[in-house]
Amino acid sequence: MGALIFSGLISTLLAIRAYKAYNCHRSPFVKHFTLVMLGMTLWSINYAFEIGFMEPGQKYFFARLQYLGLSFIPVSWFLFTSEYSGIGIQFARKYEKLLYLLPCSVILLMVTNNVHGLFFESFHLDYSREFPLLIIQHGSLFWIFYLYSFVLLVLGIFLLFKQFVRLTAPYGTQAGIALTAACVPVLGNILHLADVGPFESLDPTPFSLAITGLILFWGTIQHEFLNIIPVARENVIESMSDGYIVVDTSNSIVDVNRAVLELAGKTRKEVLGKNLTYLFGEGVELLCHTPEGDFGREISLKSGSEIKFFTVSVSPLMARNEPEGKLIMIHDITEIHRYQEALKQANKKINLMSNITRHDILNQVNVLSGYTELISEMLPLDVRGDPRIAKYFRNLNKGIETIHSQIIFTKDYQELGVVSPTWQSICSIAKEAAFAFSGQGIKFSIEDKGLEIYADPLLKKAFYNLFDNARAHGERVTEINIRFHTAGENVVIEVKDNGIGISSAMKELIFEKSVGRNTGLGLFLVRGILSITGMEIAETGIEGEGARFEIRVPPGNWRIVPTECRASSIEVCN
Repeated sequence: MGALIFSGLISTLLAIRAYKAYNCHRSPFVKHFTLVMLGMTLWSINYAFEIGFMEPGQKYFFARLQYLGLSFIPVSWFLFTSEYSGIGIQFARKYEKLLYLLPCSVILLMVTNNVHGLFFESFHLDYSREFPLLIIQHGSLFWIFYLYSFVLLVLGIFLLFKQFVRLTAPYGTQAGIALTAACVPVLGNILHLADVGPFESLDPTPFSLAITGLILFWGTIQHEFLNIIPVARENVIESMSDGYIVVDTSNSIVDVNRAVLELAGKTRKEVLGKNLTYLFGEGVELLCHTPEGDFGREISLKSGSEIKFFTVSVSPLMARNEPEGKLIMIHDITEIHRYQEALKQANKKINLMSNITRHDILNQVNVLSGYTELISEMLPLDVRGDPRIAKYFRNLNKGIETIHSQIIFTKDYQELGVVSPTWQSICSIAKEAAFAFSGQGIKFSIEDKGLEIYADPLLKKAFYNLFDNARAHGERVTEINIRFHTAGENVVIEVKDNGIGISSAMKELIFEKSVGRNTGLGLFLVRGILSITGMEIAETGIEGEGARFEIRVPPGNWRIVPTECRASSIEVCN
């Protein structure tokens, strides 16, 4: 009797734990597990009362009361194992309400049994034991219910067994716990119905539930039972388009999904237990020796006569801070790779055509410039000195220079974004750009605190254009200062000169194409170069005090690195 009360207590604790897990995680299988545990509680406690009371009527009352829990256990168990293993989950959800109809009917028949006697035909006490036992003559409905219950229990065990065979470490342990716990009461019930030894009159099933409760309780504490089971594997893992591989610590395959098997052209039986290299040969050898922690790379694998490209991520599987294996995810990027290669080839062809066309146009511009010079020299002196003719030649030469500048600009703009961005030192880039202005009477002061930004390789061209803009339009520029400061998560780089500045009306227009006294392309190119990696530029100076360009670098695209160079300024003035 004490064992029965203990079993009921354990079952109640498990039901509470499962209910909390259900409220927290909303796992569908936990509600069915909760009903199983509550059913075990009602069965165990009422059976304890049946044994403890001496009066036949009282014993018979509690024998019937047991079915409040007993009738729901088989159905709840089957639904739990279906959800838990992910096998037959659609069937279980579709017919869940229908399956629960029979337990409700059993309770109704048990309440009205005195009227029809179809469940219990008769009962009497057996006084041949140390304490009187209730002996019940079962009716036809009992055997129908028993057969129905036995089928559901065995089906549930089969589903767990299938899950246990499919998933070894680290997931198979949890399925093994549930499988072991389920077999104990079923074995006890078979011994009772077969009238084996002392179990002829005494049903050991409720006693064995105490053992089941202890196993499950141990599982919840030691092995995270109900928390990390691969729920609905068939609907999730098997339907994934990405490859899924689980290997143990020796890189032996313990689980794969359909996507991997189709890629490798092998069956599940062939690969389980084999080394990872068995799947794709030496193509995945590097994955067998990955460093600790998460790891990712691109690989190419041969599938039949075709070479495919994949991104592979490897994550460690840990249990109680000990490595249990690795999870490998394979994502097919073959189509993306093909598009990228096609785009590269298209860009090469376009760039080749642009270079040829630009070269031909520049040749014609040079021819035009040469003929203009020859015509000017061949004109009579009186005609050449005519102000109108001189003006025409000036405008013609200016037009030729503009065309030449714009053609050169197309070369710079063509290279924009072609090469991947890199980390670049602001101090080094600014110094290289400033060197081109040696001998022009401009002093450059460049702050160096180890700032690097992630930018297009044309960043030096951007700084050159900013310096050239100051020289050309600042009129009296003798100093250019480059500083930076943080603004929240951003860093702001300042390029400031001591020229005449820029009027308020022009602060935004100067970054537009064809705005300015010359080609109007310099600052337009600067904004384009910076925008490649999300940087923004604005002019914030005061007219009459000098121009100040602020480059705002977003978080993640800047960093401070140690540097040996700590010069506060450099001078480029001769």
